[in-house]
Amino acid sequence: MLKTRAVKSVIILVAGLLMAGTSMAKEMKIAYVDVQAVAAKIPQSAAMQEAIKNEFSQRIEAVSKLEKDIGFNIEKLRRDGPTMSDKQQDELKKAVTDQRQQYEQLARPLDEEIRNRQAEERNKVLALIKAAIDVVAEREKFDMVLNSGAAVYAKPEFDISESVITQVSKAKK
Repeated sequence: MLKTRAVKSVIILVAGLLMAGTSMAKEMKIAYVDVQAVAAKIPQSAAMQEAIKNEFSQRIEAVSKLEKDIGFNIEKLRRDGPTMSDKQQDELKKAVTDQRQQYEQLARPLDEEIRNRQAEERNKVLALIKAAIDVVAEREKFDMVLNSGAAVYAKPEFDISESVITQVSKAKK
């Protein structure tokens, strides 16, 4: 009796494994996409860069002018310093020190703001790309889409990057 129970359990287990094996053997349709390449090629990325450039252009110009002024005054001090009076040298050194402090007060916050805005805009672009991947995957009946960096090897015919670029390019930002 115990032996027949064990045999029945083994038979049920083997049958279960065989059925699971056939359902697991179902062919999956997998694609990959190079998200970085897509982001670089879509018009929304160029528009994002242009918008950020325009938004911060005046402040970038001010910082750049300050950099040039500092460089000019340092060069002037190096070149003309030996012929200047002590008072003139001190005034120029103080001017350079003041300019450097002003530069620090302007440049660091500006750099941080630009990085934050770029991150915001990059997240918007990545959301557009993700939505386009979903549309392409659904349309072409893919079970899974991987980022190209996640695949060690994949045939080029499974790359849907161009389809995603086309889909994102149709979308409004």
